[in-house]
Amino acid sequence: MAYARVTDPQTSHDAAKSVDNITATQHVILSLLKTPMCDLELLTAYGLSVEVGIAPYASESGIRSRRSELVDAGLVVHSGDYKLSPSGRKMMVWVKR
Repeated sequence: MAYARVTDPQTSHDAAKSVDNITATQHVILSLLKTPMCDLELLTAYGLSVEVGIAPYASESGIRSRRSELVDAGLVVHSGDYKLSPSGRKMMVWVKR
């Protein structure tokens, strides 16, 4: 079951009620994506969350898969912005809806 903080906007409470089986990993991703970031930044932020003990371990592909599931559920959206990867490729910037 998903939960929203008391201080979160009504849309967050509505979204939380609409999700039946959100995982701990997805919950952390939603929290991190309150700040728009690309997958590379998300992986780094998630890794730091694991290091400080506020997130369960997840592989990089697992984190991307959980983010994709949140996109499919309408809880995460493309912000319309892009960032460049170290190799110069465009990366989509994601944000919590």
